[in-house]
Amino acid sequence: MKVRIWMLTLCLLTGLSQVLAQTITVKGNVVDENGEALPGVSIVPKLAPKTGTVSNIDGNFSISVRSGEKLTFSFMGYNSQELAASAQMKVRMQPSDLMLNDVVVVGYMERKVANTSASVVKVSAKDLAMKPVANPLDAVQGKVSGLQVFSSSGEPSARLSMALHGQGSLGAGTGLLIILDGMQVSMNVLQSMNQNDIESVQFLKDAAATSIYGARAANGVMYVTTKRGRTETRPTVNLRAQYAVSSLANTDYFDQLMSGPELLRYYQETGIYTPAEIAAFKENYFKETDFQWYKYVYQPAPMYTADVSVSGGTTGVRYYLSGGALSQDGLRMGSSYKKVYGRINLDANLAEWVKANVNTQVSYDDTQVSPFGSNNAVGGGLAAMNAPFASPYDPNTGLELERVPLLDLSTPKHVISTNPAKTNAFILSANGSLTLTPIKNLTIRSLAGLELNYGDSRSRTLPSYYRAYGNGSSQRAYSMASNVTLTNTVAYNMGFDDHHITALLGHEYTNYKDDGFSASGSGILDDRLYLLNNATQSKSVGEDTNSYAFLSFFTQLSYDFSERYFVDLVLRNDASSRFGRNKRNGLFWSLGLLWKAKSESFLKDVSWLNELDLKASYGTQGNSSIPPYSTSSYVGKVGQKKGGMSLGFVSLGNPDLGWEHQSKFTVGAKARLFNRLDVNLEYYNRITSDMLFEVPLPYTSGLPVSSAGYATRYENVGRYLNHGVDFQVNADLLRGRDWGVSANINFNYNRDKVLELFEGRQSWHEPGGQLAYIVGKPITFVLPLYKGVNTQTGVPEWYNPGTDKDQTRRDDSDVVSEYTTALNQNTGVSAYTPFTGGWGISAYWKGFYVNADFFLALGKHMISMDKQFYENDYHVRNREGNYNGSRKLFDYWKQPGDNTEFPSLDWVRQANHQSTYLDSKMLENASFMRLKNFTLGYDIPRKSLGKQNIVRSAKVFFTGRNLLTFTKFRGIDPEVNRNVSYGVNPNTKQMSVGVEIGL
Repeated sequence: MKVRIWMLTLCLLTGLSQVLAQTITVKGNVVDENGEALPGVSIVPKLAPKTGTVSNIDGNFSISVRSGEKLTFSFMGYNSQELAASAQMKVRMQPSDLMLNDVVVVGYMERKVANTSASVVKVSAKDLAMKPVANPLDAVQGKVSGLQVFSSSGEPSARLSMALHGQGSLGAGTGLLIILDGMQVSMNVLQSMNQNDIESVQFLKDAAATSIYGARAANGVMYVTTKRGRTETRPTVNLRAQYAVSSLANTDYFDQLMSGPELLRYYQETGIYTPAEIAAFKENYFKETDFQWYKYVYQPAPMYTADVSVSGGTTGVRYYLSGGALSQDGLRMGSSYKKVYGRINLDANLAEWVKANVNTQVSYDDTQVSPFGSNNAVGGGLAAMNAPFASPYDPNTGLELERVPLLDLSTPKHVISTNPAKTNAFILSANGSLTLTPIKNLTIRSLAGLELNYGDSRSRTLPSYYRAYGNGSSQRAYSMASNVTLTNTVAYNMGFDDHHITALLGHEYTNYKDDGFSASGSGILDDRLYLLNNATQSKSVGEDTNSYAFLSFFTQLSYDFSERYFVDLVLRNDASSRFGRNKRNGLFWSLGLLWKAKSESFLKDVSWLNELDLKASYGTQGNSSIPPYSTSSYVGKVGQKKGGMSLGFVSLGNPDLGWEHQSKFTVGAKARLFNRLDVNLEYYNRITSDMLFEVPLPYTSGLPVSSAGYATRYENVGRYLNHGVDFQVNADLLRGRDWGVSANINFNYNRDKVLELFEGRQSWHEPGGQLAYIVGKPITFVLPLYKGVNTQTGVPEWYNPGTDKDQTRRDDSDVVSEYTTALNQNTGVSAYTPFTGGWGISAYWKGFYVNADFFLALGKHMISMDKQFYENDYHVRNREGNYNGSRKLFDYWKQPGDNTEFPSLDWVRQANHQSTYLDSKMLENASFMRLKNFTLGYDIPRKSLGKQNIVRSAKVFFTGRNLLTFTKFRGIDPEVNRNVSYGVNPNTKQMSVGVEIGL
């Protein structure tokens, strides 16, 4: 009996000990290679992968597991570790090669950025995420040396203008080639994206990086990579929401307009109205009010955005799913942009030697563009000129009117309600790839992709619109564009001793097609009957279609010796349907060299020098960005005769038209100093030859006049040079256990020069324009040169040009006092901005962080046509218009000796005279600097979230965009990327608050 009792007791104790040994609470701390706390590290039990945790802001973690269980520690950019669980753990993470040698995509291969001769700049997800603007690429501005990014409009749906190392062509397209997850896409796809789905954006700048893309890479390549799921992590859910308010980025221009009392004083002082008439103004209209029209036209507008993403994976399948929506109203009335979007990225290991991935994005947007144009006084570019003593509100009730009697204008409310218009677009971007590794070091990959863009637009003018006079109209249009891409590559890696070779062969086919259909009509007599079948007059239909294709074969060879000396070779042949059969093929190539000098024995022991790379490259690329069928001669409808269709030549074509060629040489150095300072310096020389240029033809050619104002034909003519310097510095200024300060600066200086024109010409002035192409000079502005107001006579004076108007001539003894366009001459001012750059600073302390990024453009010039309206007595004295003007108009000549900006009233008010003309006085320095992005946020510590397992992380933040603007430009907006600024919809600034929660 005693034996049984002892055995029972022993069994109970043994079972109890096993129960107690089943689970233990593991507490620990995770640090990086420098011993600093590493938050966000995933800690997952090997036998229970669904029950994991992450380290908090201090690197601490706590998890209950079975004793002896293996824990997997993983974090992006660091090597995963598998360690046995114990009560107290101290884990030091070591950087992986991905972090020490950041990976970039060069051509159709991934390369360590430290081991490629290519010039590549990478912008990471943290620089793009949660910015209060619809365009995902807005935050790129000022981040990449050599990349000019300008926002030319305050419309929420507006596109950015981007140019890399200057404008590469005088006649063909200059846009960057956009690659999204391995497939070429249009800018429409990026515009419709969720910025939080982007993992990185890489800019490929030199020939060693771009020649592999051959035909389409003359203007640089932008490679966008989206986020993917991570292996061996439990599902991660991120919720984000943001609210923003937009207002004008800069009001200096509008603030210099005269107030009501100032305008009345100008009326009286200059004799526009008599004292009795001014008294009547005060009694009937002014009524002690002073209305600022620009504040009415540009009212604060809200933006809302929210999205959710789920990601995770196992060793077999990884996934990333996201969806969200954005709604943004524009400042100018009647404009808005709304979009909903979703993404699915899947990666699967079908076998040890077979991998597959699928990337799918879908979006639907609703766009309303303001109906008020640049010269519109209702709600457009000239609306701020309306007299301040006139108001769109009823003085008795305070309600908004439909018409302003004094100005004989309808109000924006009436125009918008009676002119409804919008555009919808459905965009699908999808690609899938299959990767095979049948034997070691051999990789076979096939990718198929599709971009589909379906658009629908409609606009109506209802009969109740007061300027329709009872005759309404309607218009509808449909379009569909598709782009199919097929890419096949075979790559083989080999190595022996210190030699390493990677060879790649590839084939690519691209097929683009678009179809459009439109119909319109007028004679609609009832607001309720606005469909096209109710149109009774001016019925018309239209249809158009375009298509083109590329067929390409390419090879890439990369060699290195001892990871010290690198050689990259590229050869590509492209065939384009845009060119005739004889000139359809183009052959492009590049050679890149890299020397990792730090690896040499004489530099290895230099402690303050951590890295030194010297590189050089030379290569060629092509450009075919012209309308399809430009090489073909064909006839079309040119009119009607006796009720029948008249046929005539629409294009003479050019069967000998071929590729525009570009050659680019780049040399540079990159260094890391004191393990804190990264410096990159590059020089480039870019020559475009055989340019695709619309050469003017005589009117006797019989061809219809083009948009240029004369008949043209595309030819391969001329040469054009861009050369300059890129400089970039990143500095880790201060660093502590839980705080740090870093800074960055970059700039580009680019100069252009026309080397050769068509038909042996030494110059070409744009007919009806203000630009001149002069051999040996940059593209320059051509205008009459304004000398100023004669201090003795009060008469304006202009310099007489010489016999050669391509030369700038300022002779004080040869001036005239009557304006004429015959005074046009070379101003010597470049049309393109030579200097752009950016700088920023960021800091963190415990959970707080702050970032500020500035963008600047120096030497930028623009013709401010607005001055011809706002700074012109001619319009202010127009009694029918009742326009306002700048208070600078008070600075007019009154007596001998006056040094003034404007001529005497006696001269100005003579027939055909005015205060301001289209001359060099309007050509202003539009240099500016903007606080592009400012973020202040707080990462809430994990311990502050309480003892719960739902919310893993949370942060709140404030973000500002375009908060500060510094400029001497007297126009509306200095950032507009045009030669002429006139009634533009100005850029906006945003102030937003947001929250991000991780589950």
